[in-house]
Amino acid sequence: METINTINARRSIRKFQDKIIPNEVIEKILELSTKAPSGKNRQPWRFVILQDTAKDDLVTLMTNVSKNHKEKGLPIGSLEISINSLNEAPLVILVFNAFSNSEKDYNHHRLLTDTQSIGASIQTMILTAQDLGLGSVWICDIFYSHQEICSWLNREDELIAAVAMGYANQSPYPRPRKSWREVTDWLK
Repeated sequence: METINTINARRSIRKFQDKIIPNEVIEKILELSTKAPSGKNRQPWRFVILQDTAKDDLVTLMTNVSKNHKEKGLPIGSLEISINSLNEAPLVILVFNAFSNSEKDYNHHRLLTDTQSIGASIQTMILTAQDLGLGSVWICDIFYSHQEICSWLNREDELIAAVAMGYANQSPYPRPRKSWREVTDWLK
C-alpha cells in the first residue's frame, strides 16, 4: 500500500526549499534507481550528480543557450521554467544512455529497449525521492542544450533527461489524467 500512496502523492515539483539533501539520501535514491527493470539486463543508465558550483554552471550554460536561441528566433518551449527549477533545486541528476553512441550495431530496437529501461530507472528515482520526503521534476528541456552539456562534461554518451530534486516548496494540485478506460483496448 505504501507504493500506491507514493504513486498517488507524487507531483512534479518545480520550487524547492534552500535545504541540502544528505548524501545518504542521494545514495539511497541512486541505489534504488539501479534496481529498475532493465531490458536484457543491459542497465544502460548512467548518472551525473550536480550540486553547488557544478549545478550553477549547468544553469549558466542553459541560460546562455536560451538567450542564444531567443536572439536567433528559435523556439525554447518551457526551457526558462525548467532553468528556474534547476536553479532552485539543491540537486540535479543528469541521466545518460551509455550505449546509444558507442555500440557499432546499435539499432532501433536496442534504442527502444534502453530508453524504456532508463525511463523505468527515472520513474524509480522520482518515486524513491517522493517516498523519502523529497520533491522532483523530470526535465526534458535539457535537449535544447544537449550538445553544450555533453561538451561541458566531456561525455560521449547520449543525454536522456535531467531530474531536479529537493525538499518541496510547493504543493501542486493533481494534474488531470485520462481514465485508463480512455486509453485502453481490452480484448477477451
